[in-house]
Amino acid sequence: MSRVAVVVPCRDRAATVGEAVASVLAQDYPDLEVVAVDDGSGDGTVAVLEAIADPRLRVLRNPGPPGVSGARNHGVAATEAPWIAFQDSDDLWRPGKLRRQMARLAEGGHVAAYCAMEVSRDPGSPAAARIPAPDHPGPLEGDILPALAQGSFVSTQTLVLRRDVFAAAGGFDTGLRALVDWELMLRVAQAGPVAFVDAPLVVQRMQPNSITRSATARLAAQMRILDRHGALLARYPGALARHHDRLAGGHRRAGDWAAAAHHAGQAARLAPGPRSLGKAVWLAARARLAGGRDGRRDDPVP
Repeated sequence: MSRVAVVVPCRDRAATVGEAVASVLAQDYPDLEVVAVDDGSGDGTVAVLEAIADPRLRVLRNPGPPGVSGARNHGVAATEAPWIAFQDSDDLWRPGKLRRQMARLAEGGHVAAYCAMEVSRDPGSPAAARIPAPDHPGPLEGDILPALAQGSFVSTQTLVLRRDVFAAAGGFDTGLRALVDWELMLRVAQAGPVAFVDAPLVVQRMQPNSITRSATARLAAQMRILDRHGALLARYPGALARHHDRLAGGHRRAGDWAAAAHHAGQAARLAPGPRSLGKAVWLAARARLAGGRDGRRDDPVP
């Protein structure tokens, strides 16, 4: 049994962090430690954590850079465990989660393991969705890069990975405020095969101030991922076109018609078809009506 360090970043989560940490400490895996890293909370988060009387829990403060990625990186650096896992301060691990993942990793050959997750959109409501969905096209195990290139389906709190792989990947990107799990997995999955436990062993409870809900942060993250991983996405059929299509939608919702037209044009060039061409032409017309191209090319037709 190898030691697992579970890192829990938290900021202003006094109402949920106690239950989140308790669900980790209640796991039936014998050799684990929990490192909770407070990222400048202004409520009673730290007091809730310090009231938990369990020697396996340590409470740290994030010295910077601020943000969830900096807090996670600091928590990893504070432990020497050979395996690293993550929990969010408002989510729950179900019984047996860590044991089942470590059993798969004990088989050897995998650099990481993840499990399925159920998503509850509102506190107190039943789980509304399953990630990855039962009909997800995959591959969900082994070389998962072809599936990851199409989109994110490995959430951080479902993940256990080797410390040396995390270090070699460079840790979490502190310049991202969203999609940090997807960006990390695009790097981790290049190191070797990934195991999948096909059971919803995590419950994600969406909060009103969850970063996942921020359209602005998500759009900025998608742009950064394109800059960093565009060449990787281009290796897999349709992946780069899909990413440009998402960016077109994000910029359209943000009211930046010129940027939306640019990315729709790129998607149409990469994957021409009636839908992509029609969207590109329509957005290009909207960009012209909105008053110019803002310095970007918006030629929609390949």
